Amino acid sequence: MPQVTPETQLASEDRLWEGLSLPTLGEEELATQQAETGDRVHLNRGVWWNEIKPFFSMPCDIFSRRDRRESWPRRTHALAGYMHLSVPNSPTNSIYRAIVRIDVDRYSIRNLSRNRRRNVSQGLSDLEVRPIELLEDLIVDGYEVYVSWHRRVQWGTDKTDRARFEAWMSRVFRQSNQIILGAYRDNKLVAFMLPRVVGTSACPCFVASHADFLDSNPNDALFHAFLCIARQTKGVQTANLGPLCNKSSLNQFKLHYGNVKSFPSYLWINPMIRPVVFPWIRRRYPWLGLPSAA
Repeated sequence: MPQVTPETQLASEDRLWEGLSLPTLGEEELATQQAETGDRVHLNRGVWWNEIKPFFSMPCDIFSRRDRRESWPRRTHALAGYMHLSVPNSPTNSIYRAIVRIDVDRYSIRNLSRNRRRNVSQGLSDLEVRPIELLEDLIVDGYEVYVSWHRRVQWGTDKTDRARFEAWMSRVFRQSNQIILGAYRDNKLVAFMLPRVVGTSACPCFVASHADFLDSNPNDALFHAFLCIARQTKGVQTANLGPLCNKSSLNQFKLHYGNVKSFPSYLWINPMIRPVVFPWIRRRYPWLGLPSAA
């Protein structure tokens, strides 16, 4: 009797990207790419840090685990504070909550709920998901996608200025060791994703879709493609779909593809600003479990 393996149980929708893999970056290469696209990164005590907010830093590889007794960012990049996940048996005082899929090697459309399978199937029927090969697709159709997405969600740094968007996408497109996934309807780009792998964790990093084409479920099509390609990328064990956010609809969407996982972490906030910052953090960042004394 033949042995049944996960590979033999893959559906046709799982095999559409056979041969593709996600780019795998080392920590320094990740930091270089982030710097090339405008992030403020620096190296301190053997760790690459990213100043994600003014004077607040986290490791460039958010899922890397550190010991606060050994690693911290430069003071000039962390006057407000810093945070990192904690290695076992090291000091912790907070929790980082993220939506993660831990069984990427067994991912299949068959793992999804009936309604989600229907959405993915419809998306793959209406759209073609493939790597973007032309910069023009990004700076023409992709610009329309980004503007529509940003006006809808009002999240992140505003790059709706065309020159700023083109400069950003041009830098991303020309980076080595990268792949950009696009969802096309009738050869028109209607959504795109910037995925990558760091260590053993795959991440979609950035996803944008045009409101006029949401009826074709481009986000489901992209997330399915991402997980299928991650499944066949050597060394990938988990998929980090992003932290819990204060937008419940986005959390609910991602929870179709992963589950909430809590990671022990260490958070330092400058004592001078704690009374002001902690209430704001509680409202703005539900993914962060604050120190009990906060």
